[in-house]
Order: sequence, then structure tokens, then C-alpha cells
Amino acid sequence: MIIRKDIFRAYDIRGIYPDELDEKTFLLIGKAIGKQVVEKSADPKICVCMDGRISGPSLKQSLISGLTYMGVTVIDIGSLPTPLLYYSLKKLNIANGLMITGSHNPANYNGIKMVLNNKTLFDDHIRDIYESIISEEFLTTMTKGRVINNATILDNYIADIQDDINIDSKLKVSIDCGNGITGAITRKVFDALNVNFDIIYENVDGNFPNHPPDPTNENNLIELKNNIIKNKADIGFAYDGDGDRICVMTNKGKVIWPDQLLILYSRSILKDSPDQKIVYDIKCSKHVEEEIINNFGIPILSKTGHSFIKKAIIEENASLGGEMSGHIFFADRWGGFDDGIYASLRLLEIIYREGDNLEIFNSLPESITTPEINIPFKDNNHFTFMDLFVKLAKFNNASIIDIDGIKIIYPDSWGLIRCSNTTSNLVLRFEADNINAMSKIQSLVKEEILKIDDKIELPF
Repeated sequence: MIIRKDIFRAYDIRGIYPDELDEKTFLLIGKAIGKQVVEKSADPKICVCMDGRISGPSLKQSLISGLTYMGVTVIDIGSLPTPLLYYSLKKLNIANGLMITGSHNPANYNGIKMVLNNKTLFDDHIRDIYESIISEEFLTTMTKGRVINNATILDNYIADIQDDINIDSKLKVSIDCGNGITGAITRKVFDALNVNFDIIYENVDGNFPNHPPDPTNENNLIELKNNIIKNKADIGFAYDGDGDRICVMTNKGKVIWPDQLLILYSRSILKDSPDQKIVYDIKCSKHVEEEIINNFGIPILSKTGHSFIKKAIIEENASLGGEMSGHIFFADRWGGFDDGIYASLRLLEIIYREGDNLEIFNSLPESITTPEINIPFKDNNHFTFMDLFVKLAKFNNASIIDIDGIKIIYPDSWGLIRCSNTTSNLVLRFEADNINAMSKIQSLVKEEILKIDDKIELPF
């Protein structure tokens, strides 16, 4: 039985279709997950959803076949953003859910995000699925599962958002759905709240013909910026391919990066309820921790990855979590899952409470930061490089955080180098108080990288 081990990543299953995963792969995964669900429940049920990728329908059919073969009842909620899968589990009181998605990756990717027994899977739990497949540990059952189609989730989601969000804003909003699955629901949600908005790339198209579905790459925000200018909009939102991430742009065309958003959300939550815990990932600006403390909150540092953030939120009983990649998790009034559309509305609510005053963006602390810098490697060899870097790199007089790669911290700057768990890349990010400090930290990191492999091309 041939199945690639490297598609079983740190917090999801993901690979290139059909070279690295295909319908046979999904059938086996369905059987392996079905085995776990049947073993742990007297009434085994699982929600299944998919985004708008071209390979989604056939992969979903195979996944469902594997699940029902093992005796699992499948609730098929259709083609919706990932947040609505998470929402459906709470609404229907079901402990298991599978989202077929390639997230923000290019069109030829697909994969699965998994919740089993009310826990988002990561690390060893995902590797257990692989081990189950290669061991062919599939129980036979006389009772096959059935498929129940549920078309109520979106209506319920909109109704609950209407109950939760309080806005009567006069702002004009530009939205870029990027041909991702958010295009199927965004208009309905924003219409329900009487928001004045304009959408580009609303049509769901798994080929992503206009730009890649990753809003954290500023090159993918050019059309949103143009739409803001054209329509004289006050603010712009962009979502990734499956709708669990957000990026925000001001009416001046300035990107408000997700860690800056986390500061605004933190201020709002802590103003109403001090002493709350707020989770942030290793890639976030130093200002996130400072702002949480200054506003009488408790900062909790986490590894990067939506599974790790959710785990920390649950374990710490936190009210909010977020990471630099655009996943924002509200657990104060919402379900504790990452939801780009809901995060947009919470920001509009904050601005509305300030009298539609966009000056809140000018209150954000300033420093020099880089976006995420991706260094590609072949065949996941970035993990091998990172192992060497951890052992051999030296940074005198620096504070080091090593929960996720290495974060090298000096009083006026920091640099981070870590392995992506979704692509075969090293990921770097830097922050500094001034240009000289930025140049120094980048030079130090570059020198140590090139000592290990002097053929790596670095864009700094």
C-alpha cells in the first residue's frame, strides 16, 4: 500500500493533487478516521465539508465512502468556508468534522483539516492516521454508515451573527474573496447586517484565475487596493481560499497585518473585561505582548499553527487568539475558531463603537517589520536544514525562544527562522526599532544560514 508520509503534516493533511494525494488516498484516510470515530462513539457521526477547489467533489466522495464503509454516519454540509464546518460541530453538537481544503495554497493543492472528539488534530494525532493506514487496521462492520445532507448551516450561521454583532455603520467596505469559497456566502452575511460593500472575485473558482488565495502576500492585495481607490471605500477585507484567514487594508492602501489586528481586538476585549488571557504566535510583533500587558491582559505565547492556537485557547481558557498568518480566534462571544468573515465584522463593530472613527489605525505602535520571507526547499529538506541550524548557529548575547524554530531576540530587534508545516519552505520574519537594527539582525541571521549552506539564495 503506497501512501506518502509527508502529506501528514503538523496540523493537517495536505499535498499536491493528484501527484501526492488522490481519491485512493482519501478513501484510505476515510477508513482510518472512520475506525477512530467508530471506536470512540456508540453513535458515530462526522460532519464533512469542502471548499471550492476543482478536486474537491471527487475527493469528498472518496472520503465519505471510506467513512461510511466503517459504519460512520456522515452529515454533508456542502461547500462552505472552513469556519462553517467548525460552527456546524457546535450547532449540531457533533464531535467530529472534516474539511476538505487546500487553504491558501495554489490551485493544485488539496487536503483535510480535522476535528475528532472535539479536538483539532495536530502532530502525533495526525501521524496516527498514517500509521493506521499502513498497518491496514480497518475493522469490518456489518452496519454501513449513511449520508445525511444538511443545508441549514449557513442560515443558522447568519442568524447567530446577527444576534452577536452590533453595527449600524455608514462605512463603505471593499471585499476581495479571491475566487475562494467565501464568495459563496459573503454577500449574504454582509447584506444581513446592512453593510455597504462591494465585492471583487466573488465567483468561486478553484483555478484562482485572478491571484493566489493567500492574502498575507501583499502582491495578492493589489486588486483590493485598486477597488478601495475606485469606490472610495473606507476599509478593505481579503480572505484566503477557505475563509479562515483575514487581511485588512485601510482607505490609504496600507495593510493592517494580522498581528496589528490582534492588538485592536485585544484592546476592545480587555476594555470590557480585564485580566483575560490572549494567545499569540511566535511570528507576531513584540508590540502584541506589550499591548496585552499594558491593557491589563495576560499574554500567552504559542507555536504557529491553527491547531496549536486552538489548543492553547482551550487549555488557558483564553478569550482571544491570533497568529501572523491571519487566523483570528474569538472565544469571548464566538466559538473559539478562526473565521475571517466574523473577524471582519468584529473590526467593523469596534470602529462603529468609536463613531466610525478610522483613526484607531493610527494608534497602532510603529516598528519596522518584514512580511513572512519564504525560502523554498525540495522534498521537505527544510526540516533537515533546520535541525542543523538549531545545532550549529550561534548568536552571542541574544535571548532565544525555541518553541517553534529559533527566535533570536535583541533589545532593539528580533529575527525568526522556522519550518513551514504546510509547504516545503523555511519561513523567516524580522522586526526592528530602526533601519540600522534591522540591517544588523538580518546580517547576523544571513551569516549563520550561509555557514550551513552557502548556496541558499536569501532575498535580504
